[in-house]
Amino acid sequence: DYVTAVKKMACEILELLADEMKLQPRNVFSKLLMDEQSDSAFRLNHYPPCPEFQENERNGRKLVGFGEHTDPQIISVLRSNNISGLEISLRAGSWMSVPSDSNSFFINVGDSLQ
Repeated sequence: DYVTAVKKMACEILELLADEMKLQPRNVFSKLLMDEQSDSAFRLNHYPPCPEFQENERNGRKLVGFGEHTDPQIISVLRSNNISGLEISLRAGSWMSVPSDSNSFFINVGDSLQ
């Protein structure tokens, strides 16, 4: 039920993006996700709290978790579990922390859409 609901939400977001880009048909992206041959994936990553991270930050050292990367998909739908660590790259090249929020989804524009 959860995967179905998130997939439906992703389709709605993709259709809104198509609307804003003035693309027709409106389902130009969402049909890729709904196609029976779609290779879309539901991936669940768990990043537990890392006490060493907090200790190292106090000592001026920075730990890198998953590492700097881009997402190859059209979009990525992320859900926080109240663990900080997500950062976004700003156009100037600096990184900014994104506060965790267990009541929200984060939508990342992937390489394929960009």
